[in-house]
Amino acid sequence: MMLTELTHTVQSLGINLDWMKKLKANLENSLKQVEACYTLQTEQFNGILLHLESELAQTWAEGHDQAQEYQALLNIKVKLEAEIATYRCLLEDGENFNFGDALDSSSSMQTIQKTPTCPIVDGKVTSETDDTKVLRH
Repeated sequence: MMLTELTHTVQSLGINLDWMKKLKANLENSLKQVEACYTLQTEQFNGILLHLESELAQTWAEGHDQAQEYQALLNIKVKLEAEIATYRCLLEDGENFNFGDALDSSSSMQTIQKTPTCPIVDGKVTSETDDTKVLRH
C-alpha cells in the first residue's frame, strides 16, 4: 500500500515537474518576445531621436544665420538713419552744419534719438513731427 502511495506521489510529482518545465519554457518564450519587442521599439525611438536632433541642429543653424543677417541689416538701418538725419540737418539748418560731424569715423558710434512732437488742440492731434538728433559716443 505504501509502495502504491509512493508510486502515485512520484507520478504526481513527475507530472507536476513536466508542467513546471512547460510553464518555464512558455514564460521564457514570452520574455524573449517582450525583449525583442522592446528592443525594436528602442531602436525606433533612437532613430526618431536622431532625426529630431538633426532637425534641431539644422533649425539652430538657420536661426543663427538669420540672427547674423538681422544684425547686418540692423547695422545698415542704423547707418542709413544716421545718414538721413544728417541730410535732414543739412536741409533744415544748413548754416550750422559742419561736414566734420557728418563723417563717420571708425572709432565713433552714432545713436539716433527721435522725439515725436504731437501738438494737441481740443483733444485732436494737429500735426506730428519728429525731432531727430544724432548723438556721437
